Amino acid sequence: MPPDQPVPDDVPPAQPVPGPNRPPRAEPQDGSRTGRRRRIGSSTQDTLAPLLAIVPGLRLMVGMVIAAVVILGLYVGRDVLLPVALAALLGFFLDPAVSRLKRWGLPRVVSVALVMVLALGALGAGAIYVGGQVTGLSAELPTYQNTIRQKLRNIKPYFNGPSVWDGAVKVLNTVETEIAQGDARARRVQKVEVQEPAVKPIQKALELLGKVAEPLATTGIVFLFVVLILLDRSGLQDRLLRLMGPNTHMASDALDDAATRIGQYLRMQLFVNLSYGVPMALGLWWIGVPGAILWGILAAVLRFVPYIGPMASAVFPLTLAFAVDPGWSLLLWTLALILLLELLSNNVVEPWLYGASTGLSTLSIILAATFWTALWGPIGLILSTPLTVCLLVLGRYIPGMGFLEILLGSQAVFDPPEKLLQRLWRGDVDQAIDVASENIDQALPPKPSQQEQAIAVTHFYDEVAVPALTIAAQQYRNAASPPQRQRLSEAVAMLLSGLQRHYRPAALAPVAEGQPPTPTMVCVGMQWDIDRHAATMAAHALQLNGVDSSTRAVSIDTVLRQGDLSLYDGVRHLCICSFHPNPLGRLGQMCESLRRRCPQLSITVLLLGAQGRGPMRAETLGSMRAHHAVYQISELTRLVVGEPTTTMNADKPLSL
Repeated sequence: MPPDQPVPDDVPPAQPVPGPNRPPRAEPQDGSRTGRRRRIGSSTQDTLAPLLAIVPGLRLMVGMVIAAVVILGLYVGRDVLLPVALAALLGFFLDPAVSRLKRWGLPRVVSVALVMVLALGALGAGAIYVGGQVTGLSAELPTYQNTIRQKLRNIKPYFNGPSVWDGAVKVLNTVETEIAQGDARARRVQKVEVQEPAVKPIQKALELLGKVAEPLATTGIVFLFVVLILLDRSGLQDRLLRLMGPNTHMASDALDDAATRIGQYLRMQLFVNLSYGVPMALGLWWIGVPGAILWGILAAVLRFVPYIGPMASAVFPLTLAFAVDPGWSLLLWTLALILLLELLSNNVVEPWLYGASTGLSTLSIILAATFWTALWGPIGLILSTPLTVCLLVLGRYIPGMGFLEILLGSQAVFDPPEKLLQRLWRGDVDQAIDVASENIDQALPPKPSQQEQAIAVTHFYDEVAVPALTIAAQQYRNAASPPQRQRLSEAVAMLLSGLQRHYRPAALAPVAEGQPPTPTMVCVGMQWDIDRHAATMAAHALQLNGVDSSTRAVSIDTVLRQGDLSLYDGVRHLCICSFHPNPLGRLGQMCESLRRRCPQLSITVLLLGAQGRGPMRAETLGSMRAHHAVYQISELTRLVVGEPTTTMNADKPLSL
């Protein structure tokens, strides 16, 4: 055998060959597999990135396709869906009466039958009465022909007089006549007259029956559906709950919310219509218009049709007043009555009664009326508000349809701080001032005192302006570009300047002889422009509370870095305002430097952006080297004016 040879260090050892009794070789436990997985994962992410980028667009396209299919189905199936929707609406209207009869001990079948008989009887009696009134007025109309003819003869000269368009109309008529004469000379067309065969009476009867049969059949189907809905209300509700998914609690809340809103809307609509129709009938009777009760009933019924109904109900009494009276007084009195009732109904009765019964915004109601009228005609106009209420409820309770509540609802989509901040980011100072004034004025009585004004402005700063600027400070550090920061800072400065002009502090009382002068509280920002705006708000709130306070345009950070503290000569009380989320370290250095250079200063820190709202521990306050620390502007004002406060203080009291 050859002698053993040394094995070089760079040669790997021989691997044993797996045999039948030898276990397979284990893989080395190193980072090669993990690195390979990471490379595969990164390459997969790079491959999927373009696909993930188009997911929002695909989701939008799928949503639009689904919406188009639903709208097409509503339009194509309107002959079936219209009776069902009308029956559901009438079911909402009649179900409270059925429930009341059931509570009185009647069976449900008897209650439904009694309610339907009463409803049909009321409709029949109303139809008979209206028919009799219309017949009587039709018989009296020929007696008013002379009056109508004389009035038209009197006003005809006003319409036949010279007009600014007479010349243009004359030229157009001349050109049209010349063209017609030229065509007549160019070709002479032989007139052909088509004579239709005489229509037999049976055909006329069948045509009339066909026109009447369709609405009668629809009415019968509607009443049949109403009876079925009233008889099996609980069963239908259970089926709807099952169709809406496994979360029956949420589905039950949605159905209850929709039923409450629609029922309240129908009851309020009935009351509003009666509050309009009854005064209309009484007023027309007092004025002397024939058929006053008829026009009052017609006005109450037609107001169920939004927008068109009120205008149509006003045409009939105005036309009759024009025909009856030889003069113009009856017409003018009727017009004045209608305008007065419209003003009262639109501006007093409807806002008071409706309130938040539907939760729909005015714009969404108008758009819904246009949409449903285009789909289903006049019946769609009547059903527009209840159907839109159902969509609003779906948007409120189904997470994937939350956009419907945003589009249709009357509630604000932003809370006051977010609403103010959006105006400030856009640089829309006028709207920002409007938002601020609206929030402040809501908290003020009609004739506020100086103290009430100070409380309202301070509350606005704490509850609206400071939260808005806190959000802005986070975006200021992380996402905002320099032009956006400058626009925001300028908008906030203009907003605060406008509030200072609008809510002026009272003049300070003169100092009595022998008393020390009122000390000055100087509010200054810690570092950023937003801190400087916080100092402006704090100074304004202190001024409204009778404290002589002012601000400095330069932040305390800049002053300390420059080393020039001449701005604070004679200042006894200093408030450092900060929106920084964790300012304790930097504030400790600033306060230590200020206390060393200006030992007369009483330093208060206003921590508007600090995390938490609890009292600051004494050791934390001591390490910050400040005399007082507050979290809100209202706490600062209470501290300065000497009211009780839970604010921690250190070794130097704030005595103004």
